[in-house]
Amino acid sequence: MDINVGVDIVEINKFKNICYKYKERFFRKIFSDIEMEYLKKDSAKMCISFSFKESIWKALPEEIQRKIFLKDIKIGWKDNKPFLIEEINNYKFLLTFSLIGRYVVTIVLLLNYEFDII
Repeated sequence: MDINVGVDIVEINKFKNICYKYKERFFRKIFSDIEMEYLKKDSAKMCISFSFKESIWKALPEEIQRKIFLKDIKIGWKDNKPFLIEEINNYKFLLTFSLIGRYVVTIVLLLNYEFDII
């Protein structure tokens, strides 16, 4: 089993300023319509979701990174916990985050199970 790690940190106020400055243009490049529907009312979750997309992308193998955009990584929320809406190449991901002062830190573990056929 291989484990890849992706880590990202975002300054919340800087993210909010970018959202305010670029508005819809920024959102459409990063978030899917499904994500926009429930994130547009919660800027904290939007910031965390953005950071998760970055962390997930960083954890992916380079050959997959070349084929995927942040908008292709769809983050959902259930009971205030993030999850991937759609699988990416059958990888399993573990997601966690922390709000530390004015920053959000996300950590993603990508678990890649490779089984030998005997």
